[in-house]
Amino acid sequence: MVKAEIQKDEIWALRKVISRPNFAVMDLLLKKSPRTTRELYSVLEKKFTRKTLIITLRELSLDLNVIQPTHIRTDKGYGLGYRLNPKVKDVIKSSYKLSKVIEGVIKD
Repeated sequence: MVKAEIQKDEIWALRKVISRPNFAVMDLLLKKSPRTTRELYSVLEKKFTRKTLIITLRELSLDLNVIQPTHIRTDKGYGLGYRLNPKVKDVIKSSYKLSKVIEGVIKD
């Protein structure tokens, strides 16, 4: 079977980046960056399955370049962690502002 072709419009990339699991990871990295993979799993394991988090991290780092892998010093040596792409920090902050504007419009 052939997968259905995904139709891309003007904001397809934004939709992809702000999906629930993707945005949850980016939000954590906005608050404290870099974070180890283990930290991300421990915080988000109640909201998402481990498989979803693995796919999310792979997608955000490899496909979208939204998060960047980095080495983090740990008690046992170095571990793998992620930090937010500096250009994306502004996008996340703008998303919060846009959400507040939209909530204001909806309430009116």
